[in-house]
Amino acid sequence: MTTFYLVRHGETVWNKEQRLQGWLDSPLSENGILHARKLAEQLKTIPFTVAYSSSSGRAQETLRYLTAGRQLAMHYEDDLREIYLGEWQGKTVEEIVATNRLDYELYTDYPAQFIATHTESFGAVTERAMYTLKNIAQMYPHEHVLIVSHAVTIKCILNAILGRGIDQLWTAPFIHGTSVTIIERLDENWHVKEIGSTPHLL
Repeated sequence: MTTFYLVRHGETVWNKEQRLQGWLDSPLSENGILHARKLAEQLKTIPFTVAYSSSSGRAQETLRYLTAGRQLAMHYEDDLREIYLGEWQGKTVEEIVATNRLDYELYTDYPAQFIATHTESFGAVTERAMYTLKNIAQMYPHEHVLIVSHAVTIKCILNAILGRGIDQLWTAPFIHGTSVTIIERLDENWHVKEIGSTPHLL
């Protein structure tokens, strides 16, 4: 069985500003760094064989804190990146709502009705992320694997494994920064063990 620990990157400067990142980037905030260090302490007894990260800087930065002091092979994957958000990237939610309220409300409240014109679709995110996880599971069929990714990407993975429609994409719990989602893969079967766990933040 492959056990995946899916971690959302730590809080970033743009997260604090409510500025959308997508494939753009900003560094971890002080809180993001603190939370990553706390999570590293919580995960120190997990016998990871390998670590993967989205190729985005914020995910790589989080992974460095999580693996400090460990001798782990690390890989960076474009297909573990966040959803591409087109013309919204780098803009605050306030700026987007001022010019594109309807589309943004569909994205956040009615994802099944959201039509990706300038952005990547939820389906495309799901396809690339699941393809990557399956490949990793084939390479490490009996191992613990650490992965740092992003909120929408992790939500898409969960939706696929749980067999839910896109209308249920934002079902609680929320995927907070440095939260841990544990997924197991045995043969062709997936099992979600934990979603968005944050005991290190208490």
